[in-house]
Amino acid sequence: MIGMRDALTLAHTKIRSKRLRLIITTIVSGLVFGVMAGATILVDGMSKSLTEFARQNLDGRFLVSGTPNYYGPVDFNPSDATLIAEVRKYHAAYLAERKAAAKRYGIEYDERSEIQPVTEDTNPNVPAEFRKQINVQSVAWQRYSKDHPSSATPKDAKAFRALVDPLGATTVYEPKNLGHLSLTLLPAGTEDLTTTSTGEPSKEMQTAIGQGQYTVVPNELVAPFIAPANNAREPAQGVPVLLSADDAATVFQKTVDLPKRPKDQAAQVRWFKGVRDAVNGATFVSCYRNDAERAKIEEARAQAQEIAANRGNRDYVQPDLLLALPTTPCGQVTVTKDTRTAELKKVQDNQKAFEQEFNPTPAPRAELVTFQVVGLLPSPGQANSGIDAVLSILVGTNYGFGAVIPSDSLASLPDTLRHDSLFAIPAPVNNDPWMGPMSQDMFIASFPSVEKARTAVASNSCQMNWTPACESMPFSLGAYGTNYLTVDDIVRQLRPVILTLLIIAFTIATIIIWAMMGRVMADSRRETAVFRAIGAKRSDIAAVYVTYSVWVAVRIVIFAAALGLIIAGTVHVLFADRATKTAQLAYAVFTPEPTFSFLGFRNPVLWLILGGIVVMSLIAITPPLLRNIRRNPIKDMRDE
Repeated sequence: MIGMRDALTLAHTKIRSKRLRLIITTIVSGLVFGVMAGATILVDGMSKSLTEFARQNLDGRFLVSGTPNYYGPVDFNPSDATLIAEVRKYHAAYLAERKAAAKRYGIEYDERSEIQPVTEDTNPNVPAEFRKQINVQSVAWQRYSKDHPSSATPKDAKAFRALVDPLGATTVYEPKNLGHLSLTLLPAGTEDLTTTSTGEPSKEMQTAIGQGQYTVVPNELVAPFIAPANNAREPAQGVPVLLSADDAATVFQKTVDLPKRPKDQAAQVRWFKGVRDAVNGATFVSCYRNDAERAKIEEARAQAQEIAANRGNRDYVQPDLLLALPTTPCGQVTVTKDTRTAELKKVQDNQKAFEQEFNPTPAPRAELVTFQVVGLLPSPGQANSGIDAVLSILVGTNYGFGAVIPSDSLASLPDTLRHDSLFAIPAPVNNDPWMGPMSQDMFIASFPSVEKARTAVASNSCQMNWTPACESMPFSLGAYGTNYLTVDDIVRQLRPVILTLLIIAFTIATIIIWAMMGRVMADSRRETAVFRAIGAKRSDIAAVYVTYSVWVAVRIVIFAAALGLIIAGTVHVLFADRATKTAQLAYAVFTPEPTFSFLGFRNPVLWLILGGIVVMSLIAITPPLLRNIRRNPIKDMRDE
């Protein structure tokens, strides 16, 4: 009987006698597994680092945003003949009301000026059943949809809570987008309304605040980016706002001596801190004008241009009601002359009353809003290399749309600075015939762990790939604030590829080891026959070759692990410092810890790969081993 020590001795002897074959097998099999082991170490290290930065940035909370999902179901079919007929009835009733009101006010009324309830496509390529559709801009449709509310579940905060609370959310936030206010930045606090710009907008007007992109969010979501209060902020001088670093440098370039953004990551950290300190407490002004006031601006501008064009023309008669453009920033249009007759005034007043009766609109309004910078949001710099672009994607951030107004800081301001009535103006809601009422609201949920946030996003995400399941999802979820799930998203999307590569790698390695072991056993037939002749059992022969196979597998494991460590270690040495600086900029975490590491060993896939090599080796040896121990030893000796 061959004992364990003898089996080890014989297996070691075979390894020493077949070195070249063993080296080739180890390298060929180990290369594939080494590359995959290195990739697994890198992915786990990046995931661990992103999670740690996110934890420090948001005080252990992991935020998930939810946007309403309007894939279905269909509420109304805008091409439905029955629906079109109903809306036409509403239109007819509306016209009758308008005619009666026009008669009551004593004014002329032309029903052809109304928005038609149905549009018709004359393109012959469009199927006949789709050529006529409801016009969602018509008054008739608005009235019909009011009388026939949507059957779809409202995509509001209550519905969002019902979705995320069972998934482990601890808090729900309701950011408010102010983009519908169309706040206009006034560079240097001045404006010129005498002309309209037709060229490319200035750099200031291309920023988020130049385009009126503001979002109100709770302080706790952006606390890491709020700078310490300084003398310029005591007392407060305007609505608190957080700008991106690049936007702040662009807007205040002329008033504050700011250097250009450097390319080096370490220098960018210093640049970010310098810009933050320089603009902390700086102010700028924006102007709000509603549609009625903007219409008056256009009328006053047109009058001024008409008067200028007719200067010296004795036959030209100025309008009876002469308007003047405002002379102060964000001022309102004023009346400089009114020579209308009492009869004309009555007719025009009746016309306004007539329109207000059916389409109430607010009075002209203009309001100057002063903003005060209280901190900076990170903004990705231009990538100078492929690795910079990858790092920017991995550690990117997203805190709302454009500039951010901290709601708690806003609420603490005096009444004269808060602009409560302005910020309370609701955003318009589109009543779509297909999907019902549609809004651009966004909600945010806080989860206590990355695992719960990952689970919530994985089961309610339609942002990247649409599937039939999306139709039943009221909201599409995604990571908010920081890209702490980026690595997970990448792995999830590449999971089929990774599994396929693993299967291919294990199959190829199994074939290689199978062929090698088959050759080894074929070369050792005489040796096996001798052992069998002197009394060795089949199990003894199997023990020798199983030991030999495990020994080979261990060598492949060591080679693959070493190669994986070399690959991951090289990436870590070359890019860890750069990644740390990029993450510090993105997360506003400037303390020495944490640092970004590309090394991670917690992923079970790594140990699955290494452990799988041993299992694969045992599987590969089984067919040739069974064939070898079943052979007749006398016949093998005779053949030799």
